[in-house]
This record gives sequence, structure tokens and C-alpha cells, in this order.
Amino acid sequence: MHKFWYHSPVRFYNNASELEDMRNPQNTQFFGVNQAYPLDIGEFHRFQIPNTSGYEVNTSNLLLWLNGSVVPAQFGIDDGRLRRVTFKSYETTDAGRFEIKDLSGKSLFFSNCVQFVDSRDHEGRRYVRVATKHYYNRHLFSYQTVYDWMVTNLPAYCLGDISVEVDVNTVRTGNSSSLRMKDSYIDEIVTYQFSSLGDGNILNFIEVHATNNLFFIDGTQRIMKDKLDREDFSMFGKLKLLNVKNYAGLNVLLDEEEIFEDVLLYTLSDDKNRPIEFKDNILIEIKDE
Repeated sequence: MHKFWYHSPVRFYNNASELEDMRNPQNTQFFGVNQAYPLDIGEFHRFQIPNTSGYEVNTSNLLLWLNGSVVPAQFGIDDGRLRRVTFKSYETTDAGRFEIKDLSGKSLFFSNCVQFVDSRDHEGRRYVRVATKHYYNRHLFSYQTVYDWMVTNLPAYCLGDISVEVDVNTVRTGNSSSLRMKDSYIDEIVTYQFSSLGDGNILNFIEVHATNNLFFIDGTQRIMKDKLDREDFSMFGKLKLLNVKNYAGLNVLLDEEEIFEDVLLYTLSDDKNRPIEFKDNILIEIKDE
């Protein structure tokens, strides 16, 4: 059973059976039941939880488990409802499902299959990092606070395909045959190639969220120029995006420290429940209890 379209690379459900139901087209995709979705190590990942019944919690003392170990995580809980999950790993892992448990060990929520990886390729490029605060469905997700963003990586690389698009309007001067510039506009275009490995969910996520005005790739605000160039059951999709400029003509940048301030106010813990302290998003020490 498939109650709603869940536009997210990592999805949390009340039970694992919903993630194994092959009647749900999201589970039959490549990054579903049979293949883990890759999450980049060394980065914060934040995912929104749908604003619907079934995500109520009676405690704020929750733990995020993967393959029998605790992953450092922080949970955004408002009015007794789980709103968002934020986590970070510094080590690669085997494939498995996230489980959100209470302190008694009871599993409350399950994710689709995931795996922490080092995405660096032979040239040192890493997966692109996206941040979006999207309102395609104003009731499905809560975006009430400065913390309510979806921030993660997507399996794609910036291949350095950049160009400019110029819109020129000229006018004749006097009785001569000369032209002068009346108006001109220049758009900086960056083209990304997303490797979905045949997973339409990832391409759907990109298409939906790139239509929003609050969409950032690698910390720079961009807006979609053209629709995603994709084919059915294709492994790849190309998307052209424009750099958004401020009044001074500079790119608009995202301050992630403000988004993750609620995480940095607390200490996270490793698989032995030892506190991990962060400063400027960097691990500084692990304290033995």
C-alpha cells in the first residue's frame, strides 16, 4: 500500500513491510529493496518526515541504528510528532536499513536500504550536495522553522559543463547603419549529469525540487533553466541550472551552520554512546564516559 508519493532519497515508514511491498513503484526501483542508496560520509544529512498520522512519538530519547550500531543523529520533534532526522557518519558501512528506536530498543520507524560511501572519484570529485525547502505539497511536510530543510547528497557529479546564455536587444543609432546595445542579459548556466542507475525516484526528486526558488547545489542557489533531459528507464539525466545573483551581482550562498544550529546545540554519540562534540560541523573529540 502506497499512501502518498514520498519525494526523498531516504524514506521512513512505520514498518519494514511497506518498504518491501513490490506493488509500490518506489520499492521496485534500483535504489529500493535490492540496492542501497549511497550517502556520502563526512556530511550532515537531513531528511524531512511527512506531516501525516503514524509519526507521533511519546519520547524525545530516540536512537538511529544501522546494522546493529548507533549512527550519530538528532531528531526534530515538535508537538509530539517526528518532523526531521539529521545524521552524520565518518566511516563507510555495509548496506542496511535505518531503524529509529526508543531507549527500550523498540523499533518505531524503518528506512529504505542505505549505505555510507566515500563518493570521491579518481579525479577527487564528490557527489553534489543539495539543500531544498520546497512547497510542492504544503501539507505533506512541515517547513515552519529555519531548521526545516532537506539537505543531502545526490549521486551526481559536476562535470564542469558551464556556459552562458546572452539575450541582446539592439537599436539603430541615428541615420547610420550602426547598432548600439539597448539591453542585454547574461545567464550563467551549469549543467549537471545525474547518475540514477535506472532509479526514477532520484530523477523525480531532482525535477520536483529544482522547480523551487529555494534550491541550492553545493551551497550555491540555482534555479532550473530547462526540464530534466531524461528517457524512460535511463540511467542518466542532464539538468541545466542558472546561478541566482544578489543585488551586487554575486552568487547567492547558503549558510548551513544556521540550518544545523539545532544539531550543534547538542552532542551526538557514537556506537558506544560516547558523546561526540562538533564545532563548525567538524568532529573535535570523543569523550569517554
